[in-house]
Amino acid sequence: MPLLSRRATLAALPAATMGGLAMAAGASPAPSANLATLADAAERDPLIGRTDALLVIRDGRPLLERYGPDHGPSTPHVSWSMAKSVTHALVGCAVLQGRIGLDDPVRRLARSGAAPIRVRHLLNLVDGLPWDEFRRPLATRSDATRLLFGDGRFDVAAYAASRPGTRRPPGSRWNYSTGSFHILAAELTDRLFPDARDPRARRAAMADWMTRSLFGPAGMRTALFEYDPAGTFYGGSLMWASVHDFARLGQLYLDDGIFGGRRLLPAGWNRFAAAPTVEPTYGAGWWREGRPGPGAPPSLMSGAFGDSFHARGLDGQILMLVPSRRLIIVRLANMPDNDRGWPLVGALMRRLIAASQTANI
Repeated sequence: MPLLSRRATLAALPAATMGGLAMAAGASPAPSANLATLADAAERDPLIGRTDALLVIRDGRPLLERYGPDHGPSTPHVSWSMAKSVTHALVGCAVLQGRIGLDDPVRRLARSGAAPIRVRHLLNLVDGLPWDEFRRPLATRSDATRLLFGDGRFDVAAYAASRPGTRRPPGSRWNYSTGSFHILAAELTDRLFPDARDPRARRAAMADWMTRSLFGPAGMRTALFEYDPAGTFYGGSLMWASVHDFARLGQLYLDDGIFGGRRLLPAGWNRFAAAPTVEPTYGAGWWREGRPGPGAPPSLMSGAFGDSFHARGLDGQILMLVPSRRLIIVRLANMPDNDRGWPLVGALMRRLIAASQTANI
């Protein structure tokens, strides 16, 4: 289905009720003056890009809700790398169901005599596989670009697993890799549906399982992954969901994997998401605050609000969680993805978090 046609189809889907969140479809919160002022300033600043949706929720209730042209509460928006955080949730569903374990060796990466690469290594991005995510000197040189748009697009997991270079011992080095999450998506599919060989059967089985295990119970009715021709979902880079559905995912993590009274993720799965490994600013599919190690970008908020963790995607996509304040911030955007825009996003997050403390509900 062409991209524009797919977006039109998705936009026509009905808005979902919020389940555990007190947010009725079409309801407009009365914004705090401070929050509204911050949102106004962001919308006027070209360096931070176009805001398609901005949602601030405290204790399950909205403090601020803004939309750009052609967007609304139920309009699906591309996630880019926020998909990694959703994949973390999907792995959690499978762990809860006893279908996969964090210390299971990844069968697709098994090598005779080599230390096994385990599921947790992929989630923590410490698998040791060769991968170059950087887009220098040109974006077309990135392994991630070649995976999505080059010869890797036909089988993203096979491409990611076959990059030339030196393998390092699993767990010894952090390296940001969209490819690792595509391998994880294929491994999860293989574990859940080992008899689904045909790409169409793999896609249908996974889409149904995602709906039954996560998206349906959490009320995420606009959530939709895309798939490659081999039937692997783009677990590292490409899904669609509305701003409210991203907020529902955030609420699930704030509530330790329980949504609407039903446990969807293992107890403590949110702590695993935010626990540092060899890279202090990365947990498992989620970013955290701290002092970055070698090879990591600066922390988004310069270490402020240290219990916060967030999903992050290309061009300014953010799902920010601050557990101590019971706070969720979702910003969906089209921002120049450069060294000028992201510090502004970090500053906006800091100010929204501070202003939300005194905002009235």
